[in-house]
Amino acid sequence: MASLFDLPKAKGKDNLILEKVKGKRKTLNAGGGIIDQVKAIVDTVNKELGQFTDAYEVVREKAQLSGYIDKVLENKVIAIDTETTGLNPILDKIVGLCLYTPNQKAVYIPINHVNYITNGKIPEQLESKFIANELNRLIKEKVKIIMFNAVFDVRVLKNQIGVELTPYWDCYLAARLLNENEPENNLKYLYTKYCSSNDEKNHYSYDRLFSGLSFDKIPISTAYLYAARDAIITYELYKFQEPYLTTESEKCINQDLQGPANVFRNIEMPLVNVIAQMEDTGINFDKEFAKQLSEKYSKQLKEKEDEFYLECSKIENDINDYKTKNPGKLDTLININSPTQIAILLYDILGIEAVNKEKARGTGEDILLKIKHPIVNIILEYREIAKLLSTYIDKMVDIVNPKTNRIHCKFNQIGADTGRLSSSDPNMQNIPSKNKEIRKMFVATDGYVLLSSDYSAQEPRLTAHMSNDIKMIEAYKQGKDLYVEIASIANNLPYDECKEFRADGSKNPEGKKRRNQAKAIVLGVCYGKGVPAIATDLNVNVKKAQEIYDKIMREFPGLKQFMIDSENMAREKGYVTTVWGRKRRLPNMQLPEYEFTYDKSSSVAFDPLAFDDVELEKEVPENIVLMYVKKLRTCRTRFEKQSIKNQAKDKGIIIKDNGGYIAEARRQCVNSRIQGSAADQTKLAMILIGNDKQLKDLGFRLLLQVHDELIGECPEENAKEVSERFSALMVEAAKDLKVPSKCDVEISKRWYGTALQID
Repeated sequence: MASLFDLPKAKGKDNLILEKVKGKRKTLNAGGGIIDQVKAIVDTVNKELGQFTDAYEVVREKAQLSGYIDKVLENKVIAIDTETTGLNPILDKIVGLCLYTPNQKAVYIPINHVNYITNGKIPEQLESKFIANELNRLIKEKVKIIMFNAVFDVRVLKNQIGVELTPYWDCYLAARLLNENEPENNLKYLYTKYCSSNDEKNHYSYDRLFSGLSFDKIPISTAYLYAARDAIITYELYKFQEPYLTTESEKCINQDLQGPANVFRNIEMPLVNVIAQMEDTGINFDKEFAKQLSEKYSKQLKEKEDEFYLECSKIENDINDYKTKNPGKLDTLININSPTQIAILLYDILGIEAVNKEKARGTGEDILLKIKHPIVNIILEYREIAKLLSTYIDKMVDIVNPKTNRIHCKFNQIGADTGRLSSSDPNMQNIPSKNKEIRKMFVATDGYVLLSSDYSAQEPRLTAHMSNDIKMIEAYKQGKDLYVEIASIANNLPYDECKEFRADGSKNPEGKKRRNQAKAIVLGVCYGKGVPAIATDLNVNVKKAQEIYDKIMREFPGLKQFMIDSENMAREKGYVTTVWGRKRRLPNMQLPEYEFTYDKSSSVAFDPLAFDDVELEKEVPENIVLMYVKKLRTCRTRFEKQSIKNQAKDKGIIIKDNGGYIAEARRQCVNSRIQGSAADQTKLAMILIGNDKQLKDLGFRLLLQVHDELIGECPEENAKEVSERFSALMVEAAKDLKVPSKCDVEISKRWYGTALQID
């Protein structure tokens, strides 16, 4: 049981996208075979889920629902799930509500089902107002409300029914805290894995059962079989998870899950309604300004395209010569948007040598940045402008909600395995900060101002706290610039000699250089960078970077010990922890450097006298393992390593090199602790700010979270008072740290716009 939730990390790009198994629902128009389609759907659902016909009920009468809520109030717990026409809580409709409380049947309450031919609303469905009154009884009696992907259901019920519930338990968030490395995180997968492995046949996806038909068009007599079950399995998954995330529970203690339990109860669950409110509020968007930017950058894009063809005209003879020898390979004009044609231009016509052996004809940004040529510079500039237009400027206009005229992005509460939020539709974290104009499209509501606040040096302060380095902590307590202090101590120079500006305000190039060196080392540690990567950041060779690195580590031993302790924690326990107890599981840190197995397909490994399969699967003897490990550790190149592996294979032994997996996990040890702690700290600030009565009374609304930056808005006349309270609450969220925190609030009409001076 000790490794119940410690599964291997899923390979490749993080694909743990939260699913409610609602899918992307496409609505079919009436006619065109819809009658036959619905008949086929009904037959399929009855065949696959017909066994539950008597296990669930449809609630269509007021007394029936009131009676069910009476039972809920006796149990003090209920699982709730919604069925909708889509995934937009503001624009899409709620179709039905699924409820379950112990010792009762799961029920489905149809609300907005329509005739699949006429689109007319089907009679005998309960009105939203009555349902809201019954759900409000849950709030008054403080019933424990269980959900899966609670933010979605909270928003649907608020926007469509008019009732705002506060969930007690979100099974999705619980699953992410119990094992952020789950290969899947949808409700039915988790239920099958942890609650009923024999029940997989009952877990059919929406698209498979309903063939893309909008749920409001599914006959109620069929819909309830699919819908009501979600409430039951949500509750049963909760009952499985509960003891593991209840601090006083034996299972929680035995699994060493008190930290994640603390994060779940005191950070993630209180944050649900704050995020739901942020998503509902959205942010105002200036369409006219976006139009101006679109015209401006479209013009720039055309200019870059003209520059590209001007440069191509200078080598017109070479291009024509290539076309003659290779007919059909190039367009009349080389297509600047075609990677294939750009590769021909660079490598065949211009004869540029490959800068990446693995991608000899690569045209990606990382490769083009290493090529020094006028045409390449133009291509990079063209692509940057094209990305700004397609990804941000023009796309944002289409994302604006027609009902509110605002942009409502979706926040993924545990979007990263470290615990950080992410966002989508649009991804606010990806909106470029260097180009100030893009963010200026986001503006305050009329009569309001935007307030933006972020933590000053959040991650370095957390590093000082977690490393317990006396010099780093003292520097912050004295209000010093940590990077300047590190540079001063490491170089044995006065503090002022390591600052970017002298006392008289003049520039100090050498001081700036020393400070940047210290900053690169500290951030390199925070982000898990090695010395070669730090050398690149400093634009020095690896030897010089190593000298600077060693010098700083000698003077700040707590920093070095923190790195060692973090790696040892991951190696011994398989995970690292944040300040507040969140776990980041790094199972690859516990892998052996090399794994040895016999190659069963090899004739060398075959023993004709072995009649028992066990004999063929025995372990490679320890003395042979040690011999090969010793040889492998003396290798200087990958070629030498491969040679030894080939020798072993010839003798029927397969050697798996885990060095790459271990190295990647090692890079994450410190970064996961720092980044995860920063995520926890920012979330605590969001909870304080989102629930603060004083801020609410002043009309403040939290709008966005982008890394360590929080953005909200309030009536302009309250800006001064709000900014002071805003900053104070952010600092309060960091009160447990050994170092003081600092937050500055900037007030403006636009995100990244001109700062306003408020008296």
